[in-house]
Amino acid sequence: MEIGFYVNNWIFGDAELEEVAGRVAKLGYDGIELVGEPGIYPVKEVSGLMKDSGLKVCSICGMFPGSGKDDLRALCHYDAKERQKGIDYIKACVDLANGVDAKSVLVVPGLVGQPAYFRSKEEDWKFAVGSLAKAAEYAKTNKMVLTIEPINRYEVGLVNSIEDALKMAKEINSPFMKIMGDTFHMQIEEGDGIPNAIRRAGGEMLKHMHAADNTREAPGMGTMNWREILRALRDIDYKGAVSLEPLPKGASPYDARDGKIPKKSLDEGLKYGLEHLRREQTRVKG
Repeated sequence: MEIGFYVNNWIFGDAELEEVAGRVAKLGYDGIELVGEPGIYPVKEVSGLMKDSGLKVCSICGMFPGSGKDDLRALCHYDAKERQKGIDYIKACVDLANGVDAKSVLVVPGLVGQPAYFRSKEEDWKFAVGSLAKAAEYAKTNKMVLTIEPINRYEVGLVNSIEDALKMAKEINSPFMKIMGDTFHMQIEEGDGIPNAIRRAGGEMLKHMHAADNTREAPGMGTMNWREILRALRDIDYKGAVSLEPLPKGASPYDARDGKIPKKSLDEGLKYGLEHLRREQTRVKG
């Protein structure tokens, strides 16, 4: 097993993709996970840039902000028109994914940064399942995998754990609806530990991973046991990518999205994290 390591480009804020690609390639990563904003990424230009940089796009990171947007992309909204906006958004991300040869599209059933419900957990859940079932039909037509991301209870209301994601995927009942994990969120929600949660998910359902340490810094800068996390991925014959989303100490996701993190700090963390993961992966294989 040789896992590919990628970088989610949302942590670079408003930096041009050409600049991001150059920095990521120089650091030695396999490629990027592309922010799910289909309107700003011309497919031919992205594909050409990736080819010239020797990089791949592993996935499209769907963005489901809970505030600051007129278009919420709210898959769990009680208003059918609002839900349709979310479904149409996922369809556009699927088209982008196919255009840049990505393998999956990340989806969040709730809204990030809004742990409250529109009506109740039961009603919101029902609406989200219905929305994602429709999105999964489009994904099936386009042979694209959708991955449900569990996010910790302090940031999202509906799907917080691997168990939650598996339950929702089972209700949707589509071979193109899978799940993913994020180590930062998993450390909060998975009581029996990240490696056990990975094994419970299994290689058939777990198709993508986000990586940051317990401090949200780069892997190796906190207390997570990355060797055991990578060992668990090996045990389930994991065939997805690992996409890093590290932030320097003291920085927040909002700082990153606003482009407030200095290049040097970000790149130093990314370099350290990649070296640590590859070293631990070698030890697992040995």
